[in-house]
Amino acid sequence: MADVLVVGYGNDLRSDDGAGRRVADRIDELGLDGVEVRSMAQLTPEVSLLAAGRSLVVFVDASVDTTELTMTEVSAEDGAAEGPGSVMTHHGNPASVVSMAASVGEPPRRAVLVSIPASNLEMGFEFSPATAAAVDAAVSAITTTIASVLE
Repeated sequence: MADVLVVGYGNDLRSDDGAGRRVADRIDELGLDGVEVRSMAQLTPEVSLLAAGRSLVVFVDASVDTTELTMTEVSAEDGAAEGPGSVMTHHGNPASVVSMAASVGEPPRRAVLVSIPASNLEMGFEFSPATAAAVDAAVSAITTTIASVLE
């Protein structure tokens, strides 16, 4: 099992909403040793099985709630506070996934959520200029974070 898991998620048919998946695809193309990458439409409970026991799990998603690229630490305690069924909803979240990972094995030592600003969620494949720039910045920030963990 790779030390690091990168999970990019979102709807790649809805313009900026696909940014998380694009970042995951770009990280995957780098072929980094010790890194497993998953690109998916949404977080599901099965991701907790993938996250368990990792040194680092990076979740990447587009967000209309931010105007700049952010990296936020995620803890199992945050997910436990939301209740055991919260990851089973239509839109799972990183804290619930990390919390479930702790219940099926060792929780990841560190988990972060990378939020990419999104303003255009209309049907389409093109990113808005701010989201496109944030995708590039996210790939850079994530690879730097991965390098610090794998050293």
